[in-house]
Amino acid sequence: MAVQYHLVLRKNMSREVEAGKEKLYYAQTRATRTCGFEELCDLIAESSTASSGDVKVVLDRMVKFATKALERGEVIQLGELGSLQLIMGSKGSETVETFSSTLLKKARLCFRPGTLLRNTTQTAKGERTTINITPPKDDGEDDRPVIE
Repeated sequence: MAVQYHLVLRKNMSREVEAGKEKLYYAQTRATRTCGFEELCDLIAESSTASSGDVKVVLDRMVKFATKALERGEVIQLGELGSLQLIMGSKGSETVETFSSTLLKKARLCFRPGTLLRNTTQTAKGERTTINITPPKDDGEDDRPVIE
């Protein structure tokens, strides 16, 4: 199945904008649905000898121990899924002596996908869709349109 997108009119962010091209249509991807944690555990259980409860316990423990390893500065290798690592940048300092930990930026979690997931980005196809906007109900509560 293709990745769905719809078109959105936005400001042209090019450096030199020609007259009449101040706004352009850009593609915006749209998720078709969410695969929840319970559903994912059930799907894994259906294709293995583990029960859904076993899968949930393993994933729960993985998060707990991966968090501890990340706090120790370790890279978490998750097999074909990929790897996780905490990374942190900083503002610059003119000399080594004037650098302090106050220059550190907020830590970020970096996910590096494994080969199979990375290949998905190479083979993904786009499929244009439209968004149906229904007028709001006249019940006096909310005046925003509903996007289906």
